[in-house]
Amino acid sequence: SLMLCQECKTALLKGNIPALSLANRTFLGPVPDALKDLTVVEEAMIARCRAKCWVIHLRDNDSQSSDRGMRGHIIIYPQRPDYIAQTLPPSLDDIITPICVLFVGASPPSQDWLKTKAQPLIVRKEKVRNALIWLKRHNPHYKNIQIN
Repeated sequence: SLMLCQECKTALLKGNIPALSLANRTFLGPVPDALKDLTVVEEAMIARCRAKCWVIHLRDNDSQSSDRGMRGHIIIYPQRPDYIAQTLPPSLDDIITPICVLFVGASPPSQDWLKTKAQPLIVRKEKVRNALIWLKRHNPHYKNIQIN
């Protein structure tokens, strides 16, 4: 006996490959080193479409098992194909404008706190460049981009 979710069962009964099955090429394999461990801002720098707004919550939690940052709600509005980025990374203004970071507390964060807790906001130039080079070589959607 085989247990299936309703969506997969319905697709198979219709003779279709379930949309989220491995047989439908949804497994991309291991993440290449060039794309591993990108920060939220680095991901934005290599994305061909722009999010309208990012809300990033940083927590003051010293637990080793907790996240150092958390993404909030992200909305990406439909875009016309001719507005998809052809040159990457985008200008700094294109990246920082939709990002809002709010610090909640009695006093502003110290430089030490920012260095240890604000890791999701870091941008490593070489990491972004290596990610774009890898995408240009291996992803057909990035084949014709110009790396700035």
